[in-house]
Amino acid sequence: MLRSITGQVRIDYGPTSVIMNAAMTEMHLLDHVKLEFRKIAIPPPPVPGVTPPAIPGMPGAPPIPTTPAMIVKDLGIKIVAGIEVIGKQYTLPPLTPPKPPAVPGMPGAPALPAPPAVPLIAEAWISTKLQMPVLSRVTGSFGQQMCHCKNAVPGEPPPTAFQIPANYKQAGLPAAPAPPAPPAPPAMPAAPAPPAAPAIPGMPVAPKPPTFKF
Repeated sequence: MLRSITGQVRIDYGPTSVIMNAAMTEMHLLDHVKLEFRKIAIPPPPVPGVTPPAIPGMPGAPPIPTTPAMIVKDLGIKIVAGIEVIGKQYTLPPLTPPKPPAVPGMPGAPALPAPPAVPLIAEAWISTKLQMPVLSRVTGSFGQQMCHCKNAVPGEPPPTAFQIPANYKQAGLPAAPAPPAPPAPPAMPAAPAPPAAPAIPGMPVAPKPPTFKF
């Protein structure tokens, strides 16, 4: 991971790299095997919705459960792998799932034991000079996940690290799959042939007059 003083970021994942501009409005996905890059726009954050006014006489919607407040704690400054870092801890209390509404006339099911509520705790240590995460740790019901930055070299990265190589070709985004074709309508049955008209019997031929020789 590289970060410039202007805010540009580059992250390398083996044969793939991602370069994001300082405004975080677009990124370039580099494929070092195919020597291609793709330009992808980063959508802006969603605008908070506006609650419509209540309609008189209509029952109100059930309230949405509120998210418990996050607790932020400063952990001070320490040295991690020879780098001065400042730490913060973020604690999110466990969420209580809402209970399903009871059905009238139905006997209640036996209550199952609820799983133990485990808060989500995230700990991040940011370099005071590089402004990059050096150590992060997340603990929750899934266990613990830790990310440790190693081989960190202070200083401004070269400008070429945030530029697309000249021999890379731009590739478009994969095309959306074509919708399935509608089924063909069944063939119409052929109309029956009309019956043939009855044949008219031939008219009788008049007999030839007799001939006489003298």
